[in-house]
Amino acid sequence: MRMEKIVLEKVCWKVKATTAFQFLQLYYSLLQENLPLERRNSINFERLEAQLKACHCRIIFSKAKPSVLALSIIALEIQAQKCIELTEGVECLQKHSKDYYSTKKLR
Repeated sequence: MRMEKIVLEKVCWKVKATTAFQFLQLYYSLLQENLPLERRNSINFERLEAQLKACHCRIIFSKAKPSVLALSIIALEIQAQKCIELTEGVECLQKHSKDYYSTKKLR
């Protein structure tokens, strides 16, 4: 019970923290809404999820904020798929999530 209290204090008693996967789902759905119907399959969610799982296997990514990690994965995938029409949407998400500079550092 002592250890449990220490852990809870370390996470500021927030036992239902938002995960990188939840941010990935949110950001993906927001970006999909801004795509024309014929381009909606250009970004594959399963591929994004696989990239997130790969990041979780590396200790360096465990230090990143979940929102930054999710947004960085999406930004890199958009660059790889050359979905130029989504670049503005990612930049908007960066500014609104207040992780703009953190995301730049992670790249």
